[in-house]
Amino acid sequence: MAEKVTGWLERVLLPQIGELKGEVKAINGRLDGLEGKVGGLEAKVDGEFAAVHTEIKRLDDKIDGLDKHMDFSQRLAVVEERVNKLQARK
Repeated sequence: MAEKVTGWLERVLLPQIGELKGEVKAINGRLDGLEGKVGGLEAKVDGEFAAVHTEIKRLDDKIDGLDKHMDFSQRLAVVEERVNKLQARK
């Protein structure tokens, strides 16, 4: 009886186990492919982020330059106003 059960298990289960092994290998292959694609996307996103960061830095520098220019313009306007007042007193 035990021999019949063993034979039955071999005939029924071994082919199914073989099929499962094949399916697992196929899934692993697909996962490896996806992993490569994800790595490529990460690199692309990192590159785009670096480009955006560089652009933000450039704009920050430009804004700082404009702030300095505006500060100088405001001071010049105050000096011109004082000169005009002094000239008006004469």
